[in-house]
Amino acid sequence: MKTLWIGAAVASLALAGCSKGFEQNISTVGNTMAYDVTTFTVKTGEKVHVILKNNGDNPAMQHNWVLVKPGAEAAVATAGMEAGVPAGYVKAGDANVLAATPLSQPGATVEVTFTAPAKGSYPYICTFPGHYQAMKGTLTVTD
Repeated sequence: MKTLWIGAAVASLALAGCSKGFEQNISTVGNTMAYDVTTFTVKTGEKVHVILKNNGDNPAMQHNWVLVKPGAEAAVATAGMEAGVPAGYVKAGDANVLAATPLSQPGATVEVTFTAPAKGSYPYICTFPGHYQAMKGTLTVTD
């Protein structure tokens, strides 16, 4: 009986490891401060993989994708500016940041994988200086 239980536990873990979760591709819109996807929905606790493709060719159009707590956009952007280029404009340890890609150069692709937070609506922004007010979207998390 013990062997059967261990076998069932191993099979269960193997199946759980095969779960793909949710993958979202997001691109920037040329040399503008805009994402091509401004809203998407996932389930609470789901593994989420965001792939950001920077379609710009202007060196000033560096971008990232930062998921933040509701209402924290300005605070996260300000903290990111203070953290600067070495931090990719995301302050290390910022409790208002739920997930973030590295900073992407024009033509580059960056990624982040995280677990979806509790049910609610969460803003995502680009924290490159001057971008957050125009470059944003909403992640909706459902049960």
